[in-house]
Amino acid sequence: MAAILWTEALSVKIRSIDDQHKKLIDMINDFYDNISKHSNNELIIKLVNGMKSYTIMHFNQEERYMVQYKYPYYEQHKKEHEQFIAKVNALEEKLKQGKIIVSFEITSFLKDWLKQHIMKTDKQYGDFFIKHGIV
Repeated sequence: MAAILWTEALSVKIRSIDDQHKKLIDMINDFYDNISKHSNNELIIKLVNGMKSYTIMHFNQEERYMVQYKYPYYEQHKKEHEQFIAKVNALEEKLKQGKIIVSFEITSFLKDWLKQHIMKTDKQYGDFFIKHGIV
């Protein structure tokens, strides 16, 4: 069972960004599946690291567009990205040190944050980016 499913309600109407969001959803679902299977901690850490790397790449692309086209809410958006990465870094470090047990709470955090960020924050830039030719 998937932790999160892609629906058109999550679309920002920009294919390249929607595709990246779909990839993030797939990665969260893979993480969820591995927690369900009680995969070893080494694999879980590898999955977290992969999600973090892909998320940073995605955030960087969004932020490049925002800077390039002078998106008016850039600073606020960037701050959300930074807070998320800081939280993921803290979770990853606790996992590596054995100070946290992988649980569905982590999956819920990832899933809920992504859905909320897309639905509220990312959707704000959809029309703005489209007007600037981003597809």
